[in-house]
Amino acid sequence: MFESIGRGWKMIAASIRMGWQEKRLLLPSFLTVLGNFIFISLLFCQGMLFMHGQPGTSQHIAANSHHLLQHLQPNQLTQIGGLNGIFDQSGWGTEDMDWASGSQAGWLALLIITLWWLTNRFLEGVTTALVYSHLTEGPGSGKFSIACQAVFASLPAIIWLGLATFIARTIARSLRGKQAAGAAVFGFSLSFLASLVQVFWTLASHLILPAIVIEGTSFWGALKRADKMASGNLLTIGFGEVGVDAICTGIFWLVASCGIAGFYYAQTQGILLSPLCLTAACAWIVLVILITAMSIYIRAAFYTCLYVWAIEAEAVTEMERHHIRPPAPLAQALA
Repeated sequence: MFESIGRGWKMIAASIRMGWQEKRLLLPSFLTVLGNFIFISLLFCQGMLFMHGQPGTSQHIAANSHHLLQHLQPNQLTQIGGLNGIFDQSGWGTEDMDWASGSQAGWLALLIITLWWLTNRFLEGVTTALVYSHLTEGPGSGKFSIACQAVFASLPAIIWLGLATFIARTIARSLRGKQAAGAAVFGFSLSFLASLVQVFWTLASHLILPAIVIEGTSFWGALKRADKMASGNLLTIGFGEVGVDAICTGIFWLVASCGIAGFYYAQTQGILLSPLCLTAACAWIVLVILITAMSIYIRAAFYTCLYVWAIEAEAVTEMERHHIRPPAPLAQALA
């Protein structure tokens, strides 16, 4: 575990240096954070408009808030900024929300979530294309407009990826829904199997997207490429061997906890609206945006490095693969 965390820190430092060297690599990630806040605001406004026309609105909101606070566990807080969290590009962060309930408001919310997911994956694809150009052709070779064109050309395959993600998400929700009956498969709880489906598909989709964007393949072609890389041992290391996600999640949790603690302290001391607290709140918001954007960028850079390494390993025999040097950020992480 400690070795994995050490590699993760090296990977993060190398990725940040790469992004600092070519700052356009960071732009899609900051646009992703901006888009996340916009879509969250749209969902919030849509929900408030819907609740405004319902009887007993204030009591309903209070009851739901109490239910949410009662069932929010510490591990769920740490997952907000981690794998499958609400700021992860995969879109699993809304898995427990029953938006498509058949009502007009539900379908509108589902449309917003769909556009949210497509926007995030589009921007992740742009980051992938820019990082790929940087790694294979050198600094300054990637152009934002060209990367956007490449992702636009691959949009049908990305939509298929979205449909497959929706199916995997539906399967996971179905498994969780049957958990109350106490059913198990091969001795494993349905909740565990649902989590397994989530994590497996999230990691797989992060390899499928580079195949779509970099090689311009269809969704099914990208799915076969990802399967070939996994079954052919082209990925010399596993995702967990470089603890990027654990570090990003831990930092996000630490910053979020400091913000919540500071808020409660200022509230109890009656200084919530003081100039010092307002300045600290603005600084905290900027820090959250920075950390979230960097986490998104670092994850995309990590998966792109893995994919580039797998492509190079595929071009040689299995005996020669240990001579293939990983892309620079990953090589520094494994040094």
